[in-house]
Amino acid sequence: MNYNNLYADFNSLFPECTDELKALANAADAEETDGMHIMFSFVVIPFVLELLKNDDTDKLTRAFGYFEKMASSDPSDVTEVLEFTVIENLMSNGQAIYDKSKTYMGENMLECCKRAEQYLQIG
Repeated sequence: MNYNNLYADFNSLFPECTDELKALANAADAEETDGMHIMFSFVVIPFVLELLKNDDTDKLTRAFGYFEKMASSDPSDVTEVLEFTVIENLMSNGQAIYDKSKTYMGENMLECCKRAEQYLQIG
C-alpha cells in the first residue's frame, strides 16, 4: 500500500458515497494534501462511525476489509495511520463503539488493537 494513496483507495471502495465523503471533507476543510492522518480523522472516521450507528454491514465489511489490508501492510507510515488515527479514534468514541467495530476486524487489525491498547494502557 502507498501512504499517499490511502484516502483515495478507501474512497474508491464507496463509489455510491462520493457525495457524502466530499461533504465530510468540505465540512472539515480537509484535503488529501493535508495528509492521511487528517483525512482519516476528519473524513474516514466520521463516515465509519455513521456506518456503525446505522449497522450498515455491507459498507462496514468493505471499510474494515481495507483496514485489515492496512494492518498487514509493510510501510510503517500506513500502519501508523491505522493505529494512531483509526484505532485510537474508534477507542475514543466509547467502549460500545470500539467493541462493535471489533466484530468487523480481521486478525491483523485485532493485533494492531492490542498494541494500541498497550501503549494507551487500556484493558
